[in-house]
Parts: sequence; structure tokens; C-alpha cells
Amino acid sequence: MADLVTAEPLLLRPDQAPQRYLEAVQTAVAACAADTAGQTCYICHGEGDEDEGLVRMCACRGAAGFVHISCLALQAEVSVERVQTFERWYSCGLCKQQYHGVVYCALAWACWKTYVGLPEEDNRRRFAIFLLGSGLHDAELYTDALTVKEAQLSEERRLGADEDDILVSLSNLACSCQKGGRLEEALRIHQDVYSGSLNLHGEEHRATLGQANYYASSLSELQRHAEAKALLRKTIPVARRVLGESHHLTLRMRFFYADALYLDDDATLDDLREAVTTLEDMERTARRVFGGSHPLTEDLEAALRNARAALGARETPPPAPPAPLYDEDELD
Repeated sequence: MADLVTAEPLLLRPDQAPQRYLEAVQTAVAACAADTAGQTCYICHGEGDEDEGLVRMCACRGAAGFVHISCLALQAEVSVERVQTFERWYSCGLCKQQYHGVVYCALAWACWKTYVGLPEEDNRRRFAIFLLGSGLHDAELYTDALTVKEAQLSEERRLGADEDDILVSLSNLACSCQKGGRLEEALRIHQDVYSGSLNLHGEEHRATLGQANYYASSLSELQRHAEAKALLRKTIPVARRVLGESHHLTLRMRFFYADALYLDDDATLDDLREAVTTLEDMERTARRVFGGSHPLTEDLEAALRNARAALGARETPPPAPPAPLYDEDELD
């Protein structure tokens, strides 16, 4: 990988944060407008900034979970100060599910705006730059995400961060490399990080399972399906035992396994049937746990359609050749 740039990118300068935050909020509010019309913020109960608009990208149902980004940010900042937890910066206080997409990105900019003025070694600022890179990635802004993640990794190395923190930063960088089309580079990093996590934590650690998932995804992206299946056959049983069937990471790993089954050029009919059965089971679970609009549920629905099409094409016999227009014996 090329040497990382140590100069502060324009994107991360403190004077950029307020405007970037406002733009991210506007994007998130616009994306949620169809669902939030006529609703009230569950935190301020309508006493906040009425011009800001509401968002909701979590697992809440009915009238719950509609909120201002600014109210979420204030709640998160108070939570950090009172109980030293960053959870409210990325997950809903009601359903506990992590926000996603442009809402996650807007919260990440709110977090960065809040803590950017602190020293590099302050844990709040270190968390904020991590969250910003993650939020930009989740909103599919991969070029900006790479800029932030490269800066974060450079900072971690400069501060002498421990091996675990460096592995996390490398993994995050590899994910954005992969989405940005730098596939071979991403695979090399994912492979190294998975090996490092396996040595550091063992196969049952949450971090190791997460890195196995990323590694498998990178293999699949390069159509190295046999290697992806071999890795996932080894790690999925561990994820099921340690995390449970409905955990998002277990579902993601099974999703990549099903993908590798039906996308492999050498897939058998049994492989295709297993892929469809696996995806049907996961889609029901994801819809129940995360809701129909969650990215994982939508990804599973799309994969299920593709797997069913592949199975249908294999199961449908080719059409019989047309009958001759005349009896061949008449030609003699």
C-alpha cells in the first residue's frame, strides 16, 4: 500500500466540520422525508428546531424512533460525559439498532464537529475520526471514507496505538479500498488482518469473526468462490455458537456463503438449492430482526431473487428441437 499522507486533509479541517454537518443533515432528512411527515421527535417532543426535519433509520416501528439529528447528537454528547459510553453516537436509544446510511453519516459528522478541536490523543477525538470514516463508508461516499481512514491510520501509528487498534484501522481502510475498486489491495489487507486477529484473539473472538467476514467478502468480490466457501464453512459454525443465529454478523457470513454457492461457475444443482434455502431462511430472520428497509434485508432479497433465477434456469430443461417440416424418408 502507498505511504499514507500525514498532512491534514481538507475534509478533516475543523473549519469544514459545521458546513459538512449541515449538508449531511439535509441529505439524511431528505432521504427520510416520506416516512417522517407529520411525526414528532421522540427526544425533544417538538420543542427543538422545527426547521431541521426528522430522520429514522433504525428498527423502530410505528410512531417510535423519529428524531432530529441535533437531538441525537446532544443526547450522545451527554451520554459520553455522564457514563463514558459512545453507543448513542451510532445506535438508537429505543430499539438499540445501529443507524445506517445517510443518517449514520450525519451523526458521524455531528460527532466529528463536536470533538474535532480536541488533541489527537483524546479518546473522544479518536472515536470521532473512526466514526466519521465508518459513516462516510456507510453512505457510500467511498473516496471521502478512504481519505478519513488513511488519516486515522496515520494518527494511530503516530500515537503508538496497540496492535488491536491498528488491526481495526487497517480493516476499515480495506473495506473502503474494496468498495472503491482497489480489490487486490483490499484482499491483501483483509488477509493480513484476519491472520493477525486470529493470532491475537483466537477463532471465537468477535473481532476475529468480523475479520473472517471481511476476508470472505473480499475473496468473493474477486470471484475466488472456492476459497470463500472454505473459509466460511470453518467460521460460520463458530459465529452461530458464539453470536447466535440472528446476529447481523452471523447473517452476513451466511449471506456471503450463499453468494459463493450460487455465483460459482462450478456450482452444482445441490449448491444452488442450498443457496436458495439459506437465503430464504436468512431473509425471514433479517426482516423480523432489522425490518424490511434495512440494507442487510434488502441485500438478502436481491440475492434471493438472483439465486432463484439461477436455480430456475438450471432446473428448467432446454426446449426440445423443432420437429422437421417433412419426413426425412421422403428425401431418399
